[in-house]
Amino acid sequence: MNDGGGTIGLLVVADSSVAAAVTEAVRRRAARVDVEEVRTATAALERLEGADAGFGSGSGSDSDSGSNSGSNSSSDSDSAFDCVIASTDAGEMGTLDFLAAVRRRALDLPFFVVADGRRGLTASDALDAGVTDYVQVRGREGYDELAVRVERVVAPPARGEFDPSLVYEEVFEQIREGACLYDRDGRFRLVSGYLADVYQTTPAELEGERSPLVEAVRRDSPDDPYQRLVDGEIDSLEGEADLVTPDGESRTLSYRFAPFRVAGEVVGVVAVSRDITDHRKRERQLKRAREEYQELIDGMNDTVWVLGTDDRILAVNETAVGLFGYPRDELLSMTPHDIDAGLSDDEISGLISRMPTDGTQVFETVHRTKSGREFPVEISSSLVTYRGEAAILSVARDITTRKWYEAELHEQNRLLETQRDELAVLNQVVRHDVRNDLQLVTAYAELLAERVSDDEAREYVEIVRKRANHAVELTKTARDMAEMMSTRGVETEPVRLAPVLRAELASLREMAPNASVTVDAELPTVAVLADDMLGSVFRNLLTNAVQHTDKREPSLSVSVAEREGGGRVVVRIADDGRGVPDERKDAIFAKDEKGLESRGTGLGLYLVQSLVEKYGGDVRVEDNDPCGSVFSVELRTAPGQADSDQSSPTRS
Repeated sequence: MNDGGGTIGLLVVADSSVAAAVTEAVRRRAARVDVEEVRTATAALERLEGADAGFGSGSGSDSDSGSNSGSNSSSDSDSAFDCVIASTDAGEMGTLDFLAAVRRRALDLPFFVVADGRRGLTASDALDAGVTDYVQVRGREGYDELAVRVERVVAPPARGEFDPSLVYEEVFEQIREGACLYDRDGRFRLVSGYLADVYQTTPAELEGERSPLVEAVRRDSPDDPYQRLVDGEIDSLEGEADLVTPDGESRTLSYRFAPFRVAGEVVGVVAVSRDITDHRKRERQLKRAREEYQELIDGMNDTVWVLGTDDRILAVNETAVGLFGYPRDELLSMTPHDIDAGLSDDEISGLISRMPTDGTQVFETVHRTKSGREFPVEISSSLVTYRGEAAILSVARDITTRKWYEAELHEQNRLLETQRDELAVLNQVVRHDVRNDLQLVTAYAELLAERVSDDEAREYVEIVRKRANHAVELTKTARDMAEMMSTRGVETEPVRLAPVLRAELASLREMAPNASVTVDAELPTVAVLADDMLGSVFRNLLTNAVQHTDKREPSLSVSVAEREGGGRVVVRIADDGRGVPDERKDAIFAKDEKGLESRGTGLGLYLVQSLVEKYGGDVRVEDNDPCGSVFSVELRTAPGQADSDQSSPTRS
């Protein structure tokens, strides 16, 4: 048995031509080798059984042994066989049956199968059965390869020593690319395991077969570049080709071919290829994603910019190209500094440098087109990944119209504030100057009435007094209208209903002492959602009732009831006046509307409806029986109010 430095003992089971070729190749690589050749598996088993006493010590010579006359004497050797080499034609016993028999006698004995191209055992079947190696040979180089593989298994180099050819072979097998050697015709001479996996087979199965890759290269090029390579016309050949694997799957390979020279002559081609199918698929997906992305941003009405963190403009949409008037290529050669007219260079650079930290930014600036036109924009930026790198996606919206509206609104607000100030001055005049004068007129009219004895004159004085009182009420209405118009909104709060209503009833009795005013029941202590102008609602309704009547002593009835289920309260004010025709029941609440033959301004009921609607309530008018009208005011009640009739202050 070989110990790394002794004689190697080989048992070759093959016909004479194959056995001679194997022996010659083995002896070219190892000087100390004993080779015994037999033609059949049966003879080989007999030799193995006799090898227990020493190599060559079997009983006699077998007529079928064909012992190699050139071998060293075996009778003196004290070592058993180190390896069995069998062809795919092992005689009357199949090669795999022969392998099984050998394994029963020597489990660890290396067993090589040599295939010479004839039909027989396949590499996959042999390797699956447990042979050490399967080598397909076609000529001297194939037998040399067999000798190398046998030597590597049977006589590995001592520690610290190595055979350069074994190093090359190991490197060849470890390359994670498809590596192989072609002959001049494009047939596989040597194949790496990685490349064999691409073709879904074994290296031994491929050796001697025509390369599909070479065929594809020749098919796709009219001048046969492979032939030019082996003829020495070109030094290398690179490219990509599409192949179909045995299972029908399409694969894309990138390749590089280089001539393999021996003694200056091109004897073959060294090829390295890589399966780039998945890479090309990802590229196509990425390209499609970019196209879809471009289609998306091109469809936007806003301008879209992709900026690099180094201020470069990486991409723009069609809207930006059309709006700014620059060709796309020119825009992509510019920076944000070239188009921004609203920010300084330092401000722009600061925004870009802070983007990785901010993540998003929204700001306003001004953009300038190629023609010099400037327009305001609002920019919304976010951090994105563009072509594998961090970038800034900015959407710029033209806000020219919005800025115009903002300016208009600012001007309207300014005018409104001016009008409010002027209205406040007018309100002051009405409340103080006019009202004070009218109150003097009323006072002197009452004094005059005490001194006039003539009935006709007394009637005239009474008319003056009534009209003066009515004018005073108009000043109150004008004041309330001015207050409502100057208020931007209504903040409601709980207001006790009964005290407000009692105060307005008392004021009515004072203004119209001849009117008969009754309250149907005790007023509830409910609180409603309103403000300090709630009294104006009831004052205008009560005043309206006594003014729109032909009777010298009008009658009014007031009632308050909470709606069933809670949440609402209804105040009803009924009169016995002329009533309101059905076709005018909605119109009387409109601004500047007056009742039939009305002496009023038409603002009172408009003020009532405006206030009640702001409180979230409702007001309506119905017919009274037998004559007159009923005005109903529905208000929201304030939840959680304790029973109390303490007055809440309201304007009177």
